[in-house]
Amino acid sequence: MSLTRQSPPATLAVTPDALAEHLRLPHAAPETEQTVELVTLVKAATAAIERRLDTALVAQGWLWFTADPARPLPLAPVLSVESAEIVDRHGTRTPWTGWTLARDGPGPRLAARSFPSIPTDGHVEIAFTAGYGTAPEAVPDDLRHAVTLMAAHFYEHRTATDDPRTPLPLGVAALLAPYSPIRLS
Repeated sequence: MSLTRQSPPATLAVTPDALAEHLRLPHAAPETEQTVELVTLVKAATAAIERRLDTALVAQGWLWFTADPARPLPLAPVLSVESAEIVDRHGTRTPWTGWTLARDGPGPRLAARSFPSIPTDGHVEIAFTAGYGTAPEAVPDDLRHAVTLMAAHFYEHRTATDDPRTPLPLGVAALLAPYSPIRLS
């Protein structure tokens, strides 16, 4: 299984001005070093939270290569599935039709009356858009606040730590808990 981002989010989950306000910093002009640093912190905090939750906050395009299309898609929430194609070892593509996007159960998945036969050394490529929506306001308030707190934590603790067990800041962990995927392994 492989997952590749095809298009990044068009906007940030938290604006640099919102982070500056949270940090009680003076607002900066759009292209100042401070604004660039705040954008970097928001992107890093967003990436850390998205990885932890197996989610996408703001809409972004993904391509998933899988040999088992019955499995749930690797990110949630899923806004749409643009295409599904069966690819053989020679690169020949065959569109897979007759599926629907199912949102019931532990994760979004493609549902079908019958799943395609995957050729030896072949796979299915599923192009989809994941995220809560195209605007920051579409992201639940608690997740946007978690991004703000995480970015603020990165701002306040700019030195690296040697301890890989360093936990998330308590407020961030509490905000993410309801969204955390259940892992049985």
